[in-house]
Amino acid sequence: MIPDEKKAIPWGLPPLRSDTAAAPAQHTRASDQYCGKDEELGTRRAAFPSGRARGMRQRLAAVLGGLTMVLCGLAYLRTGCMPTATAPPCDTLATVDWLLQQGLNESNTVAWDRLAEMTDLYGHRMTGTAAYNRSAAWVVRTAGAQDNLTAYTEPVVVDVWRRGTESLHLMAPSRPNGTVQIPVLALGNSASTPAGGIEAPVVAVRSFEELARLGNATLANTVVLFNFAFTRYGAGVGFRTRGAEEAEKYGALGVLVRTLAPDTSFSSVHTGNSRRAGIPAGSISLADANLIERTCRRAQAAGHGAPRVRLVLESHFAPDAGRSDNVVVDLEGRTHGDEVVLVSGHFDSWDVGVGALDDGAGAFVAWEAQRMIMLSSRRPRRTVRVVMWSNEETRQRGAHAYLARHRRDLDRHFFAIESDIGVFEPWGLTVDAGDAWVQRMRRWGRDFVHVLGAGNVTTPAVEGPGGDVQVLCSQGVPCAGFLGVNPENGAVPGDARWTEHYFRHHHAASDRMEAVDAHQLRRSAAALAAWTYLVADLA
Repeated sequence: MIPDEKKAIPWGLPPLRSDTAAAPAQHTRASDQYCGKDEELGTRRAAFPSGRARGMRQRLAAVLGGLTMVLCGLAYLRTGCMPTATAPPCDTLATVDWLLQQGLNESNTVAWDRLAEMTDLYGHRMTGTAAYNRSAAWVVRTAGAQDNLTAYTEPVVVDVWRRGTESLHLMAPSRPNGTVQIPVLALGNSASTPAGGIEAPVVAVRSFEELARLGNATLANTVVLFNFAFTRYGAGVGFRTRGAEEAEKYGALGVLVRTLAPDTSFSSVHTGNSRRAGIPAGSISLADANLIERTCRRAQAAGHGAPRVRLVLESHFAPDAGRSDNVVVDLEGRTHGDEVVLVSGHFDSWDVGVGALDDGAGAFVAWEAQRMIMLSSRRPRRTVRVVMWSNEETRQRGAHAYLARHRRDLDRHFFAIESDIGVFEPWGLTVDAGDAWVQRMRRWGRDFVHVLGAGNVTTPAVEGPGGDVQVLCSQGVPCAGFLGVNPENGAVPGDARWTEHYFRHHHAASDRMEAVDAHQLRRSAAALAAWTYLVADLA
């Protein structure tokens, strides 16, 4: 039984993995009780009572200054470097070192526990649903009550699309029932089939070029199947997003699209967004797409007509009829609170699975990174803002609403980071900014964040930073994407099989808590916290 959402839920209840959170850091140095710090200039000044003798002040100041230098030097040594003109100050590095150590705290599973609790209580977070809004309210309550952070929402107007009855049958006279029942999921924003569905010949194609070559003479009054080889997501996503639009031009009555997933996910059906057309669009598994294509080719070789399918995809669509707000959580900076370092993941999901991996883990790794920074003894100069974006899965209205709302203060957005390609063992960042930023972050990664394996830096030539922060990046905000290592094969960004594990669960019923590892989530949060702190505390 799921606990009542209004009651406090102790961390120890199944399936939660821990009742222990990371303890706050204690970085107070002997020198701190005697020295004040000039936050703007980074210099120290003596803070003795006014009646002390000048000589004693000078002697004590010398002793304390020397002690501070020793402690700072130890902080640098621990992070693998010595002070240089381009390195961050020792206080920054001491905090970064503490944050990285939190990745090794096996008892801390707070991020996983929270994600499990929210998804257990409310399920998926499709935009325009009550489940999305209840999940958002839960995050705001939890961040405020348990973390003492400033949490709120910002309005986002969204379309409302709901799936209804769905079925697909391939006519097969040789089978006992005369048909093969095939699992199908309507693609997001799909039109509905007419009452009673569609029964029509099915024609398999492998490219838009083949579609155009067959044209109206072959495709009119048919259901078109796009059956393409999955090599990488970007190479196949166009069939899902544009397939119905393109097939409609040639008189097709409906579209089926092979699931966008690696071959190892051959029986699962994944949904996803599509451009709304006048004909319905559904997704079927790799195995069933191959079954239909083989049946088509046998019929063609025997001189028979194309095999027939019966397709039912009922859905409801209402443009601009819902509200699914962005979730925002702020940790105010200690000296430059009006400047923002934004750390993010998208909050919405599809209505299959619970969106634990895509992108609950990305949103919660940002939240946990912020919580770790909050627990440290020294807030960064700038405000660390977590944004959990709405509506990434369809029209990115959350990112565009944020841009419209904050356009006047966009110049105070110092940096933006997104996590939306799975949270596994941390690898590093892809940086979409000027060369000075890229070189600076490569130095930081090499010298300070290499602990946990998270110090690598690449550029958008290998992987983009993420669709939501790209909206800000296009306006001149420096941005980055947080990347991990494929947990199955060890592939890293740039490798051909890097994203295979992620896309096995992407937009599928298997995107549940079992797709997220609590310890990988914690180590990634610690690495992201270190990167965020280095940027937010930059002088």
